[in-house]
Amino acid sequence: MYAVSSSGGKDSTFALFKALEQNFKVTHLIHVYNPDTSRVRFHGYKPEMVSKQAELLGLKEIIKPTRSEKFEQDFELVLKEAKKQGIKGLIFGNLFLEDVREFYQKNVTNAGLEYYDVLWKQPTEKVLKNFIKTGFKAIITSVWLKKLDKKFLGKHINEKFLKEIKKEKNVDFCGENGEYHSLVFNGPLFKKPLEYETFGVHEEKENIFLDIRKKEN
Repeated sequence: MYAVSSSGGKDSTFALFKALEQNFKVTHLIHVYNPDTSRVRFHGYKPEMVSKQAELLGLKEIIKPTRSEKFEQDFELVLKEAKKQGIKGLIFGNLFLEDVREFYQKNVTNAGLEYYDVLWKQPTEKVLKNFIKTGFKAIITSVWLKKLDKKFLGKHINEKFLKEIKKEKNVDFCGENGEYHSLVFNGPLFKKPLEYETFGVHEEKENIFLDIRKKEN
C-alpha cells in the first residue's frame, strides 16, 4: 500500500493520478497542517477540505498537525503512523526544488519507507497543460503578492488561466516557487465534485488567501 503526500492542491492531486497510472496501489492521503492557524500551510484553507477530498477520492486519510518550529520532529510521527497503518512508501508531487525533495526523501527513507516523486523534473508548463487536459478542476486559493497580482486569486485553473499565467514574467507555470497555491475540487478520480463556498479574502504579510470552506448542505 502507498500514500500520496497531499496538500489538496493540483500537483499532489496530479501526482496521485500519475501514480495510479503507474499501478501504485494508493490507499491513503497523508496531509499535514499548521496547528497555530489550523490551516494548510501556504494554501490557506482548513484541513477539513483535504479530508473531504480524500473521501471523494475513495481514499483513507492520515491528517496530522505539524508545528513550524518542530516540523521535522512532528513529521517523523506522521511517518511512524503511516508505517503503523501498513504504508510501504510515500509519493510526492515535487517538481524541481532540490532542497524540498532532499528534506522529504531523507526523512521518508530514514523512517524505512520508500520515496517517489512521479512529476520530478517534468517541464512545469507540460505538467499544467496535462493537469487541465486530464479534466481536473482547481481554484487558486492563495497568491504571493510579491510575485503575482491578486487578480489571480479565486481563478479556476483552465485553458484561460494557462494563457494568462504564460504572460507573467518570472512566474513558474505551476507556482512551484510559491507564486500561487490551489485546491482541486473535481476531476477524473472524484466520485462527485467537492462543493465549496467562499467567504471573502484575508491578507498576511505578502500573501493573500481566499477563505474557502466546505459547503454545508
